[in-house]
Amino acid sequence: MNRTPHLLVERGYPHERGDILPLVSAPRLVLGRKDEGWEPDVAFDNAFVSRRQAEIRYEDGRYSILDLGSKHGTAVNGAPLEPFVPVPLERSARIAFAQGLVLLVFAPVRIGETLDLSPLSPPEEGGPEEARLLDPVRQSVRLNDVSYRLSEKEYRFLELLVRKERQFVGREEVVRYVWPERTGPDSADSVSQEEINSLLYRIRKKTDRHLSIESIRGKGYVLQD
Repeated sequence: MNRTPHLLVERGYPHERGDILPLVSAPRLVLGRKDEGWEPDVAFDNAFVSRRQAEIRYEDGRYSILDLGSKHGTAVNGAPLEPFVPVPLERSARIAFAQGLVLLVFAPVRIGETLDLSPLSPPEEGGPEEARLLDPVRQSVRLNDVSYRLSEKEYRFLELLVRKERQFVGREEVVRYVWPERTGPDSADSVSQEEINSLLYRIRKKTDRHLSIESIRGKGYVLQD
Protein backbone atom coordinates (compact mmCIF):
# COMPACT_ATOMS: atom_id res chain seq x y z
CA MET A 1 0.00 0.00 0.00
CA ASN A 2 1.32 3.46 -0.92
CA ARG A 3 2.00 5.46 2.25
CA THR A 4 2.74 9.17 2.09
CA PRO A 5 4.14 10.71 5.29
CA HIS A 6 3.03 14.26 5.99
CA LEU A 7 2.97 17.02 8.57
CA LEU A 8 -0.34 17.88 10.22
CA VAL A 9 -0.56 21.56 11.14
CA GLU A 10 -1.73 22.44 14.63
CA ARG A 11 -0.48 26.02 14.51
CA GLY A 12 1.45 27.78 11.75
CA TYR A 13 0.12 30.73 9.73
CA PRO A 14 -0.69 30.96 6.82
CA HIS A 15 -1.68 27.31 7.18
CA GLU A 16 -4.83 26.49 9.12
CA ARG A 17 -5.25 23.95 11.89
CA GLY A 18 -5.74 20.52 10.32
CA ASP A 19 -3.96 21.37 7.07
CA ILE A 20 -1.82 18.59 5.61
CA LEU A 21 1.70 19.25 4.31
CA PRO A 22 2.79 16.20 2.28
CA LEU A 23 6.40 15.07 2.58
CA VAL A 24 7.86 13.85 -0.67
CA SER A 25 10.70 11.35 -0.68
CA ALA A 26 13.23 14.10 -1.45
CA PRO A 27 16.60 13.90 0.33
CA ARG A 28 16.06 17.27 2.07
CA LEU A 29 13.16 19.61 2.77
CA VAL A 30 13.75 23.06 4.29
CA LEU A 31 11.14 24.68 6.57
CA GLY A 32 11.27 28.33 7.48
CA ARG A 33 10.05 31.87 6.89
CA LYS A 34 9.44 33.21 3.42
CA ASP A 35 11.33 36.41 2.73
CA GLU A 36 12.15 38.63 -0.21
CA GLY A 37 14.29 36.58 -2.54
CA TRP A 38 13.94 33.40 -0.47
CA GLU A 39 11.21 30.79 -0.17
CA PRO A 40 11.75 27.52 1.73
CA ASP A 41 10.10 24.27 0.68
CA VAL A 42 7.56 24.72 3.51
CA ALA A 43 6.99 28.37 4.43
CA PHE A 44 5.49 30.02 7.51
CA ASP A 45 4.59 33.66 7.98
CA ASN A 46 5.93 34.30 11.47
CA ALA A 47 8.59 36.85 12.42
CA PHE A 48 9.97 34.54 15.13
CA VAL A 49 10.60 31.68 12.70
CA SER A 50 14.00 31.83 11.01
CA ARG A 51 14.33 31.92 7.22
CA ARG A 52 16.07 28.56 7.45
CA GLN A 53 14.46 27.13 10.58
CA ALA A 54 14.80 23.38 10.18
CA GLU A 55 15.37 20.65 7.65
CA ILE A 56 13.62 17.31 7.25
CA ARG A 57 15.76 14.58 5.72
CA TYR A 58 14.75 11.33 4.07
CA GLU A 59 17.41 8.63 4.18
CA ASP A 60 17.17 4.83 4.03
CA GLY A 61 13.38 4.94 4.18
CA ARG A 62 13.25 7.06 7.35
CA TYR A 63 12.69 10.71 8.16
CA SER A 64 14.70 12.86 10.54
CA ILE A 65 14.74 16.56 11.43
CA LEU A 66 17.51 18.95 12.40
CA ASP A 67 17.53 22.57 13.48
CA LEU A 68 19.45 24.83 11.08
CA GLY A 69 20.83 27.13 13.76
CA SER A 70 17.54 29.00 14.13
CA LYS A 71 17.37 31.98 16.49
CA HIS A 72 14.48 30.71 18.63
CA GLY A 73 15.03 26.98 18.33
CA THR A 74 13.28 23.79 17.27
CA ALA A 75 11.91 21.12 19.62
CA VAL A 76 10.59 17.58 19.13
CA ASN A 77 8.16 16.30 21.77
CA GLY A 78 9.21 19.16 24.03
CA ALA A 79 12.94 18.44 23.84
CA PRO A 80 15.03 21.24 22.25
CA LEU A 81 17.23 20.14 19.36
CA GLU A 82 20.93 20.82 19.16
CA PRO A 83 21.65 22.83 16.01
CA PHE A 84 22.64 20.68 13.01
CA VAL A 85 22.17 17.37 14.91
CA PRO A 86 19.51 15.20 13.18
CA VAL A 87 16.85 13.48 15.29
CA PRO A 88 14.67 10.61 13.93
CA LEU A 89 10.98 11.38 13.48
CA GLU A 90 8.65 8.79 14.97
CA ARG A 91 4.90 8.49 14.50
CA SER A 92 3.00 11.44 16.05
CA ALA A 93 6.21 13.33 16.86
CA ARG A 94 5.32 16.95 17.71
CA ILE A 95 7.57 19.54 16.11
CA ALA A 96 7.67 23.03 17.59
CA PHE A 97 9.34 26.12 16.17
CA ALA A 98 10.06 29.26 18.21
CA GLN A 99 8.78 27.85 21.51
CA GLY A 100 5.50 26.58 20.11
CA LEU A 101 4.49 29.47 17.85
CA VAL A 102 4.46 26.87 15.07
CA LEU A 103 3.30 23.34 15.94
CA LEU A 104 3.35 20.36 13.57
CA VAL A 105 2.69 16.64 13.96
CA PHE A 106 4.57 14.05 11.90
CA ALA A 107 2.33 11.31 10.53
CA PRO A 108 3.70 8.39 8.45
CA VAL A 109 0.29 7.47 6.97
CA ARG A 110 -1.55 7.97 3.73
CA ILE A 111 -3.13 11.41 3.34
CA GLY A 112 -6.57 9.86 2.96
CA GLU A 113 -6.18 8.29 6.40
CA THR A 114 -5.30 11.48 8.26
CA LEU A 115 -8.70 12.05 9.80
CA ASP A 116 -9.10 8.44 10.90
CA LEU A 117 -8.77 7.58 14.55
CA SER A 118 -5.55 5.83 15.50
CA PRO A 119 -4.96 3.59 18.52
CA LEU A 120 -3.27 5.13 21.53
CA SER A 121 -1.34 1.95 22.10
CA PRO A 122 -1.39 -1.53 20.55
CA PRO A 123 -3.64 -4.18 22.10
CA GLU A 124 -1.99 -6.81 24.23
CA GLU A 125 -1.34 -10.08 22.45
CA GLY A 126 -4.33 -12.35 22.84
CA GLY A 127 -6.29 -9.61 24.61
CA PRO A 128 -9.31 -7.50 23.59
CA GLU A 129 -8.91 -4.79 20.96
CA GLU A 130 -7.68 -1.47 22.39
CA ALA A 131 -10.73 0.68 23.12
CA ARG A 132 -8.97 4.04 23.55
CA LEU A 133 -8.37 6.16 20.44
CA LEU A 134 -7.10 9.69 19.91
CA ASP A 135 -8.24 12.07 17.21
CA PRO A 136 -5.63 14.87 16.86
CA VAL A 137 -7.78 16.95 14.51
CA ARG A 138 -10.89 17.02 16.68
CA GLN A 139 -8.82 16.94 19.89
CA SER A 140 -10.89 14.10 21.29
CA VAL A 141 -10.40 10.72 22.87
CA ARG A 142 -12.70 7.74 22.31
CA LEU A 143 -13.24 5.44 25.27
CA ASN A 144 -15.42 2.37 24.80
CA ASP A 145 -17.12 3.84 21.71
CA VAL A 146 -17.82 7.21 23.35
CA SER A 147 -15.91 10.31 22.18
CA TYR A 148 -14.89 13.04 24.62
CA ARG A 149 -13.79 16.47 23.37
CA LEU A 150 -10.79 18.04 25.11
CA SER A 151 -9.15 21.45 25.14
CA GLU A 152 -5.72 21.80 23.52
CA LYS A 153 -3.89 21.56 26.87
CA GLU A 154 -6.00 18.61 28.02
CA TYR A 155 -5.34 16.80 24.77
CA ARG A 156 -1.56 17.41 24.93
CA PHE A 157 -1.40 16.19 28.54
CA LEU A 158 -3.28 13.00 27.70
CA GLU A 159 -1.27 12.44 24.52
CA LEU A 160 1.97 12.61 26.49
CA LEU A 161 0.73 10.12 29.07
CA VAL A 162 -0.48 7.78 26.34
CA ARG A 163 2.91 7.79 24.63
CA LYS A 164 4.45 6.61 27.88
CA GLU A 165 1.65 4.43 29.14
CA ARG A 166 2.56 2.65 32.38
CA GLN A 167 5.72 4.77 32.62
CA PHE A 168 6.48 7.60 35.03
CA VAL A 169 6.18 11.03 33.38
CA GLY A 170 7.88 13.74 35.43
CA ARG A 171 6.42 17.15 36.18
CA GLU A 172 9.09 18.99 34.18
CA GLU A 173 8.36 16.90 31.09
CA VAL A 174 4.65 17.65 31.45
CA VAL A 175 5.38 21.38 31.60
CA ARG A 176 7.64 21.29 28.54
CA TYR A 177 5.14 19.29 26.50
CA VAL A 178 1.85 20.87 27.53
CA TRP A 179 3.06 24.46 27.93
CA PRO A 180 5.81 24.82 25.24
CA GLU A 181 5.16 28.56 25.08
CA ARG A 182 6.36 28.85 28.67
CA THR A 183 9.58 26.91 28.29
CA GLY A 184 12.93 28.33 29.32
CA PRO A 185 15.59 27.97 32.01
CA ASP A 186 12.94 28.11 34.74
CA SER A 187 10.20 26.27 32.87
CA ALA A 188 9.53 23.91 35.77
CA ASP A 189 8.50 26.90 37.90
CA SER A 190 6.54 28.73 35.19
CA VAL A 191 3.50 26.48 35.66
CA SER A 192 2.07 26.00 39.12
CA GLN A 193 1.12 22.64 40.56
CA GLU A 194 -2.42 23.97 40.88
CA GLU A 195 -2.59 24.48 37.10
CA ILE A 196 -1.48 20.91 36.46
CA ASN A 197 -3.87 19.52 39.07
CA SER A 198 -6.73 21.53 37.56
CA LEU A 199 -5.93 20.21 34.08
CA LEU A 200 -5.84 16.63 35.33
CA TYR A 201 -9.13 17.14 37.19
CA ARG A 202 -10.83 18.40 34.01
CA ILE A 203 -9.55 15.44 31.99
CA ARG A 204 -10.88 12.99 34.56
CA LYS A 205 -14.22 14.79 34.75
CA LYS A 206 -14.67 15.08 30.98
CA THR A 207 -13.90 11.40 30.42
CA ASP A 208 -16.26 10.29 33.21
CA ARG A 209 -13.19 9.05 35.11
CA HIS A 210 -12.68 6.15 32.70
CA LEU A 211 -8.96 6.91 32.59
CA SER A 212 -6.73 5.65 35.39
CA ILE A 213 -4.12 8.40 35.88
CA GLU A 214 -2.03 8.08 39.02
CA SER A 215 -0.52 11.22 40.58
CA ILE A 216 2.73 10.59 42.42
CA ARG A 217 3.03 13.22 45.16
CA GLY A 218 3.11 16.09 42.69
CA LYS A 219 6.33 14.74 41.11
CA GLY A 220 4.80 13.07 38.10
CA TYR A 221 2.07 10.93 36.62
CA VAL A 222 1.43 7.42 35.29
CA LEU A 223 -1.33 6.32 32.94
CA GLN A 224 -2.36 2.83 34.02
CA ASP A 225 -4.16 0.16 32.00
